Amino acid sequence: MGSSREEMTVIDRPKISVIMSVYNGEAHLTDSIASILDQTFADFEFIIVNDCSTDNSPEIIRSFRDDRIRVINNEKNIGLTKSLNRALKVARAEYIARQDADDISLPDRFKQQLEYMEDHQEVALLGTSIFVIGNDGEILEKRIAAPDPGKTLLRGNRFCHGSVMIRREVLDKTGHYNELFKYSQDYELWLRISKHH
Repeated sequence: MGSSREEMTVIDRPKISVIMSVYNGEAHLTDSIASILDQTFADFEFIIVNDCSTDNSPEIIRSFRDDRIRVINNEKNIGLTKSLNRALKVARAEYIARQDADDISLPDRFKQQLEYMEDHQEVALLGTSIFVIGNDGEILEKRIAAPDPGKTLLRGNRFCHGSVMIRREVLDKTGHYNELFKYSQDYELWLRISKHH
């Protein structure tokens, strides 16, 4: 059987593709990866793009022995936007979940997001509330997710990029991250999605 998304059967395809780009993220990377692998919903692939890190990030990634992890090693540093697009090109699942190298996901994150997305077919993009945590582990701030962020999206980005879940079919129609954007690539994508949903 071929490896393209179109040729895969539903049985072969994971439900969620988690995408992460890492550039010199050793400080929090172990905890970040572990928080994904410890999810109560386990039917996912975890695509990690090493964006030519010069710290111990590659060794940390290799230390995890889990068949769900797929690693892409960039030959040179190309930045977050292009790295995420590389991950999206090989992602096989119906849903795309984001995680940054300094993010920690609570164990039920995927379970709760997936249940919501399955129950609300009209939702294209789903965010979460977040805790901002300092280097010492202290909670500095809690940001509550807006109940209907689409209505206020033009006034500012209401989604934490590292906690969103997106329907794959939405990205296939809208397009991936715009590589002209080094920053705010997430916000630009959300605005494009909001035009159609």
